Amino acid sequence: MSAVSNPPQPVFGPAVLGTSGTQPAPDGAARPPAHAAPRGRSGHIPELHGLRGLALALVVAFHLFGNGRVSGGVDVFLVLSGFLATGSLLRRAERRELRLGEHYGRTFARLVPPALLVLAATAVLAWLVMPRGIWVQTGREIIASALYYVNWEMISGQLAYGAAGPQTSPLQHFWSMSVQGQFFLAWPVVVLVVVALARLVRISARGLLLVVVAGASVASFVFAQELHGVDQPVAYFHSWARFWELGIGGFLALALPWLRLPGAVRPLLGWAGLGLVVSSGFVLDGGALFPGAWALWPVGGALLVLLGSGGSAGWGPRGLLQVAPLRFVADISYALYLWHWPLLIAYLHYTGLERVDWFGAAAILAASVLLSWLTTKLVADPAQRFREAFGGVRALVAAAVCVSLVAGGAVVGVRLLERQDAQLLAQAEAVAEAAGDDGATDYPGALALDPRYAQPVPQDVPVLPAAAVAAQDRPEIDDDGCIQSNEETAGSDVPETCVLSDAPDPRRVVVMVGDSHTIQWAPAMAEVGADEGWRVLLMARRGCRLQAPPVGEQADVSDMCWSWRVNAMAMLKQMRPDAVMVIGTRTSTIAPGDKVHPAETRAWKQLAKAGIRVITLRDNPRFEFDVPACVEEHTGGAGCARARVDAFSAVNPVHEAKGSPRSAVHLDLTRFICGPAMCEGVVGNVLVYRDDDHMTATFATTLARPLHQALRAKAKWLFENRPDTPQIRTRF
Repeated sequence: MSAVSNPPQPVFGPAVLGTSGTQPAPDGAARPPAHAAPRGRSGHIPELHGLRGLALALVVAFHLFGNGRVSGGVDVFLVLSGFLATGSLLRRAERRELRLGEHYGRTFARLVPPALLVLAATAVLAWLVMPRGIWVQTGREIIASALYYVNWEMISGQLAYGAAGPQTSPLQHFWSMSVQGQFFLAWPVVVLVVVALARLVRISARGLLLVVVAGASVASFVFAQELHGVDQPVAYFHSWARFWELGIGGFLALALPWLRLPGAVRPLLGWAGLGLVVSSGFVLDGGALFPGAWALWPVGGALLVLLGSGGSAGWGPRGLLQVAPLRFVADISYALYLWHWPLLIAYLHYTGLERVDWFGAAAILAASVLLSWLTTKLVADPAQRFREAFGGVRALVAAAVCVSLVAGGAVVGVRLLERQDAQLLAQAEAVAEAAGDDGATDYPGALALDPRYAQPVPQDVPVLPAAAVAAQDRPEIDDDGCIQSNEETAGSDVPETCVLSDAPDPRRVVVMVGDSHTIQWAPAMAEVGADEGWRVLLMARRGCRLQAPPVGEQADVSDMCWSWRVNAMAMLKQMRPDAVMVIGTRTSTIAPGDKVHPAETRAWKQLAKAGIRVITLRDNPRFEFDVPACVEEHTGGAGCARARVDAFSAVNPVHEAKGSPRSAVHLDLTRFICGPAMCEGVVGNVLVYRDDDHMTATFATTLARPLHQALRAKAKWLFENRPDTPQIRTRF
């Protein structure tokens, strides 16, 4: 689901450690625990400010110059947040000085104004350079970011972390700020409750909080490990799966009074920790491995730097971490984190590049630094002065008002866009309903590629579905809950069936089986089934095609996808339908041509041995770009195409596939999807694809007649002994 990011203030900016000496630290994260380590002359831990700058520099460098690899910086910031906030909150709670209104005002007076400025700027950038199709989702993410729940918005939207690209959210980086914002809201209450309970039973508040933090961190780590194995993209954004990184920092802050480290050891720990932090992004693929056990690499590095800080030895890493460039980056770190990612995504949309080039990366870096410095001086610092002048409670009220204005404006914008989308989808639905008419139509879709279609195709009508809503133009069955996701949860390997068409006394039963490329044919097959009086079922799990292991080998049923395949095969043999329809080939953007997977032909052979006929459909082409975005940028979809010779083999490979049963019927409808030379993004004024490889439901509906005719020609047994078989239209 987009880029790893680095958390919000209290961990960012000079006020946290007071290195500038001009601002008091915000409550809840500002003052490092008194017991943390020997301090410098300013009373602060100079290594931490430099570590913040280094971690942020790594994040930005990897995003701009490292193809979006995860640097581990976000994990470092989570540790620092937990470390600084826990110690500060405990001390204030023990002194009875922790008042929630004042505390939240101090914290969010620094977090909210820069964030809202960047959110507003992102909305403008989306309007100026990003395709209309992502405006609604971007609006939803603006609302969620302003209210600190965007990580859950990304989970619900099934977004996964990914490198920067035109299809990546410009607000992906806000997920970590939401995780920390939720922590900053909940943690003061937890600390107050623990301190009150400790007073009640007359035990050490520090000791009790240490037990609570340790237990919660261990539980969070175990949960993260389990969820990582089941659904890593969800684990990546999940608040509870990330808590252990915050908790381990808090645990260290509480445990430091009992730690006595020799002064000579501290520099070794500091350098070792620094090495882990710097090397994390080079060694690990954090986007795929975090927040599992491998996240201990950058987390452990941050802990070692904390343990090694403040030593008196002159050969420790303090000198490196106090160099002016790192201090400057640390001073503007919060704003720099906010600005660099939306600027990067906007640049990619503006230039049409899939990945940022070195010139662009340098330009984005310069612009981000300038905007971050201006934001710090003109927005963050004045907001802090307002808080100092009027108090934390008034600052909290002001922040809440600003959040309401931005989020409320985004809500209004999203509602208007959704209303427009509904109208555009209704137009596409009308096109689909008219797809089977014999008369002339402005939107013949696939029929326009049939040489028998003699009607002129107008050139001056808008493409439908509109590119803005193409992603939503899915088969109706996709919203019915019977199509299974690829989540490996209990029971997800038990196949479910969707009913595409039915009849009181169906003469034939056809079951479509497979993944999302099978699902997209549902509108066409549903129409065929309705015309013929068949019972047509769909058995689909995303990412799982029907396959069988080699003869003599057992499927790995610990893999939910393979377990689903085994169960699906058993169900099909029990159902004994008249035909099973699957996608027979697999196209690619990596190599030219389409291929047949041997595991799939083995499955077809098993069905044939059970007396079940198999019908295959040739796969549709895949593209290296988002087709709707291209069509939106180029009127009529000019240039949004791929050479047919690159997408398909010269001959349908299923005919020569080893192990394919002779009884199988192979349908090739590519001549209704692609022209003789090119596979276009728009055919017959209908947008063919809703992303880079899935057909829109509108276009799929225009394939119903060609599919019906192909079945009549190749799968004649489905139509035998049917005196009442309707005559399908073959002329236009």
